[in-house]
Amino acid sequence: MSQKDELRIFSATSFMGHGVDKESLERAMDYDLDFVIAQGTTTDAGPYYLGAGKSVMAEEALRRDLELILTISKRNNVPFIISAGGSGSDSTTELVLELIEEICSQHDLELNIGVVWSEVDQEYLLEQLEKGVKAGRIVPHSVLDEYLTSGNVRQTTRIVAQVGPEVIMSLWERNPGLDGIICGRSLDVGLYAAMPLLHGFDRGLAMHFGKIMEDGALAATPGSGNDGLLGIIRKDHFDVKPTNPKRKCTPESVTGHAFYERSDPSKEANPGGDLDISTATYTQLDHETVRVQGAKWVPATEYTVKLEGVTQIGYRSICIAGVRDPLVLQNVDLILEECKQITLDYFAHLPQDDYSLNFKVYGKNAILGPYDPTPYVQGHEICVLIDVVANTQKLANSVCSFASSTISHHGFPGRLSTAGNIAIPFSPGRAVPIGEVYEFTIWHAWPLQDPHEPFRTTLWQVVGKGGQA
Repeated sequence: MSQKDELRIFSATSFMGHGVDKESLERAMDYDLDFVIAQGTTTDAGPYYLGAGKSVMAEEALRRDLELILTISKRNNVPFIISAGGSGSDSTTELVLELIEEICSQHDLELNIGVVWSEVDQEYLLEQLEKGVKAGRIVPHSVLDEYLTSGNVRQTTRIVAQVGPEVIMSLWERNPGLDGIICGRSLDVGLYAAMPLLHGFDRGLAMHFGKIMEDGALAATPGSGNDGLLGIIRKDHFDVKPTNPKRKCTPESVTGHAFYERSDPSKEANPGGDLDISTATYTQLDHETVRVQGAKWVPATEYTVKLEGVTQIGYRSICIAGVRDPLVLQNVDLILEECKQITLDYFAHLPQDDYSLNFKVYGKNAILGPYDPTPYVQGHEICVLIDVVANTQKLANSVCSFASSTISHHGFPGRLSTAGNIAIPFSPGRAVPIGEVYEFTIWHAWPLQDPHEPFRTTLWQVVGKGGQA
């Protein structure tokens, strides 16, 4: 493959399903693009989507973004790299491929696509653990074992690994003529760094490029999650700017995104090393363009990918209720405390770990609880969220319904009425079944001798009018 001294890449959106701006994407095509790239996998939406194997974003929104990228890119002979579906499970990757097949049928497109699958086989992990592989947890949390165990793996509903740039690089290099690549769970930065790395660009520069480009116009001002960003990377720097004339990049907006989603503003851990941006510079070139250079790559002693796994812990039911009575507001803590005890007593015949009952009082430190820097000052109305997680949906419904009814009628000092402590805005409302509840039980760094090892790649040809070769 011939090497390039410059690559032009358009980041189409902050997340597949958040929205692609058609005009911005079409304007980007005037810049003789090498690739259109968009990321669309995450853990931001919580563990449910991985456990259930369902898409984070609505299918129609995901389909629209895919349709715009595929049709416009194909028309202009620009290849694409996309991760999509949310959790990165095989089922969500299959959903993306089904949507692509529909789009190709509708628009009579023929596409040759490379696919990276990121769901990890449990037997592979168990075999490696048996051989002595040690995978440490990425964050200290009571739910996570310090090191991954075979018990963790066996109890887990589904496990994915974040695909690094090397897998994408190899798939592209080995298969000339691809129209694009679809990935499951991916390192966002890696999607954008893969092609610069394949063309021999400095790893620190390429990974910093990926960091700025990963969320499209969020690195511009005014920032937007449903608009794009143009990036032009050269041997010792890269330039970024939006193609939407309503936006611009500034050193502040670009630097702000460089600090996004990291605990250390100068360093970010990645597979195989750390991106160090402590010496990076951000220079305004013109009204809309910022030049970035100076980041460094600090190699690690081993190459690791992030494993994400979830375990089902029960079923959830909720009740949402409003409170406006000033006397109830004054006594809400007492009411909830006593009603929780009444509920526990009522269901005392059940083992304690069969269910959990919790309250959140919105308007009264519901978000940060005791850590709120500005403690609650009583307002004139609040919302009480009753949250029950139990071994079965039936039990969750029962406990939630009993608790909400008890709160509604519970007496307190100075009470003037015999009912109506809470107002439930809809019916049925005393117990709304939410379904399965999952929690992350694997959040570990998995060491690899070969970055390709746990991932599968396939080739997929879609023929217009609904055919698949």
